[in-house]
Amino acid sequence: MRKTVSITCLAVGFFLLILCAAFTVVQLTAAETAWFEQEFTKLALAEDMGMTLGDLGASVRTLVNYLNGQTETIDVLVTVNGQQVRMFDLDIEIVHMREVKDLWQWFVGARNVGLLLAAVLCLMGVVLDGKDALHNLCWGYFWALGAFLVLVAFAGTWAAINFDSFWTAFHRLIFPNSENWLLPMESRMIQMLPSELFRDLVMRMGGRMLLIFLALALVCVLILVALQRRQRAKEAMNAPNNKPKTPAEELAAVQGPDLLAVHKRANMTVSERRKLLEEQERQRQALATPDEGDEADFRDAALDTPVESRKKIEFAPAEEPEEEDDDYDELL
Repeated sequence: MRKTVSITCLAVGFFLLILCAAFTVVQLTAAETAWFEQEFTKLALAEDMGMTLGDLGASVRTLVNYLNGQTETIDVLVTVNGQQVRMFDLDIEIVHMREVKDLWQWFVGARNVGLLLAAVLCLMGVVLDGKDALHNLCWGYFWALGAFLVLVAFAGTWAAINFDSFWTAFHRLIFPNSENWLLPMESRMIQMLPSELFRDLVMRMGGRMLLIFLALALVCVLILVALQRRQRAKEAMNAPNNKPKTPAEELAAVQGPDLLAVHKRANMTVSERRKLLEEQERQRQALATPDEGDEADFRDAALDTPVESRKKIEFAPAEEPEEEDDDYDELL
C-alpha cells in the first residue's frame, strides 16, 4: 500500500513536471527568430507580402517580447511595397494579441505553481517509501510519461489527419468566449503566420519534447537495470551455499586453524613463507586425487598447514623390567 501511494504521488508530480517542461519548450521555441525567418524564406512570405525578411523577423520578435511583458505594444514600423506603415494596423489584431498575452502570462504563473506542487508531490513520494525511492521514481516517471504520450498521440493523429480542424478546436478550447482569433485575410498577422507555419512550429515543439522525455525514460531504464543486477548479486551473496563439502573441508571446519602453524607463519622470513606456500600447494594437488582406502592419510593431508607442524607425537613403548641377575640371588 505504501509503495502504491508513493508511486501515485510521484506519477502525478512527474506529470506536472512534464507539462511545465512542455510549456517551457514552447516558450523557448517561440523566441527563435532565426527559425521563423527560415520558414518565411521556405514559404516565400516576404515576396508575397511585399516586405523584407528583416521586417518580418522584427515583427515576430515584437510579438514575442509583447507576450513576455518586455514591451507594452505590438506597434512596429515596416516597409510594405516601398511605403513605411504599421505592421499590425487592425483593431482586432491588437485585441487578439491582448487576449493571447493574458493567456500566456496565465500559463507562466501556472507553470511556476506547477513546479512547486510537483516538487512537493515528488518529495512526499520519496518520503513514503524511502527504501525503494529510486525504483519508485523511475516507475512514477513511466506512468506520467505514458499518460502524456497518450495525449500527444491523440492530438498528433488529429493534427496529421486534419490540421485545420485541430487548430480550430484548439483555439475554441483556449478562447471559449472569444472569436477574435478569427482574423480577416487582409490581416498582416494572419498572412505572416499561416497554418503551414504553425504546423511546422507544432512539429518542431513536439519533436523536442519527445526527445527530452524519451531520453529521461532511457535513463530510468538504465537505473532499473542497475538496481535489478545489484539485487540479484545481493541475493546470490546471501543465498546458502548448498555445494557439498569435501572431507578435507569438513575436517578443517571441525578442527579449526592450527595455532602452531599460525604462530610459525607470523614469525617466518619471506623465503621460509614462500617454501611453506609451495608445500601447501603440493598438498592441495595431492588432495585432488586422494588414494582410496587411505582415509586417515587423506584427513591428515587435508589440513592447510605444513607437514612438519602436524607430526603426531609417538610415545616409545614402556621397557619391560630386566630379569634379576642369578648371581645376585645366589648372594642373597
